[in-house]
Amino acid sequence: MDSDMAVPQLDQFVLTVRNFVNSGENRELNEYLSKQTETLQKYVSNLDSVLEALDVHENSVTVLTVLGIKATAQKPPDIPGVQYHTAIATQINDFVSTISEEELRVLADSLATVMKSMLTNLGEIEKPMSAIPIIRRAICKLQEKPYQLTQLHCLLCQACLMSNNLKPALSLLDQDIYVLGTDESGVAFDPKYFLNYYYLGGVIYAAMKNYSKAITFFEIALTTLLPLLSQVMVESYKKFVLVSIIHLGAVPSLPKLSPALIERVLKPVCQAYLDIIPAYQSGDYEELQRTITKYHDVYIRDNNKGLVKQVIKALHRKNIHKLTNTFLNMSISDLAQRINLPNIAEAEEYLLTMIESGEIYGKINRKEGTIMFNDPPKKYEDPSVLKKILDEVINKISFSSTVRMMDEAILINPSFVKKTTSEDDGLSLGQSSSKSYQT
Repeated sequence: MDSDMAVPQLDQFVLTVRNFVNSGENRELNEYLSKQTETLQKYVSNLDSVLEALDVHENSVTVLTVLGIKATAQKPPDIPGVQYHTAIATQINDFVSTISEEELRVLADSLATVMKSMLTNLGEIEKPMSAIPIIRRAICKLQEKPYQLTQLHCLLCQACLMSNNLKPALSLLDQDIYVLGTDESGVAFDPKYFLNYYYLGGVIYAAMKNYSKAITFFEIALTTLLPLLSQVMVESYKKFVLVSIIHLGAVPSLPKLSPALIERVLKPVCQAYLDIIPAYQSGDYEELQRTITKYHDVYIRDNNKGLVKQVIKALHRKNIHKLTNTFLNMSISDLAQRINLPNIAEAEEYLLTMIESGEIYGKINRKEGTIMFNDPPKKYEDPSVLKKILDEVINKISFSSTVRMMDEAILINPSFVKKTTSEDDGLSLGQSSSKSYQT
């Protein structure tokens, strides 16, 4: 269909929308727009004429609705995908740039839905990175304060992961959150945005090997007061287990995840991760390797193969640390054999890394091929140790306030249970299921 051809149905659509706006009938307008999806999809090639006919300030709801239709409708066959989806992204960017902060905040939920479709489309044409500045611009306009979580924070994290360009998300992730959506009374913030943000933020920190932060983010997603355990929380638990083993050598207990709850709810869907805990704790490389081999396909399906490899490395470091308590010095070849490393070079690499990070204290004699272990400094005399303790205290205080804030938000949002059981979790997490698990 020629996009310049007049379409009576669209002319009538524009006229009706203008009449609703001029008469101030906002509820009627929203009801009308909800019934026009099929018509707008049918004439998707002609929707630019609708956008040109509407003043974006007077008709922001309608313009965003039309942009959403363009982003989700089937692409016209005569337009290349790259051209079509790039053009829509430009139109969404223009919309965000043009309307005021106040107008955009009213449309935050709808904007998140439209931008999610935009990101999906840009991903399909291998241009997800172009979504990052658009989403960042929208976040800046939605935020009244830098410590405010918006509906788009999780989408920016998703765009960065899809682009393999994680740094743009750090300016948001490193900022503690104290306000959800808006601090205006009576305005509910859908917890799915909160859960997705902390899950995806944890994924980003884990990818950057900032395991302490990753654990905190997964822990927040897991300890939020919820009557249901969503798929996001299940995925968070899987990564929480792996990252905790890598960074702490153990999996901390979480007050809201009792042993009975783990046995009844998580065990059926997280058995591969529950089994890796005792395999690691045994200190036996071969036992850990057997467990990993058994669940190899599960780890790949869950996109956790990289973290599982880090668990193996963590076991090697753990076993090296044990040797420092037994030997004053030893040959590196003997060390490699004892901890199941393939050669001296790899053993030496582990030793150097651990010495540089302060995990062990010692000196390598390359000429003789030996390592001499030294006693660590007294526990609290090292300034770096004190700083680490202080950072941990601050981190826990921030963690507690974040979880408490989310708990309070959920308690005043009674519709959440219905939403989490009937809606998609909001972002693809590597599995198509949006099933919720009763706790």
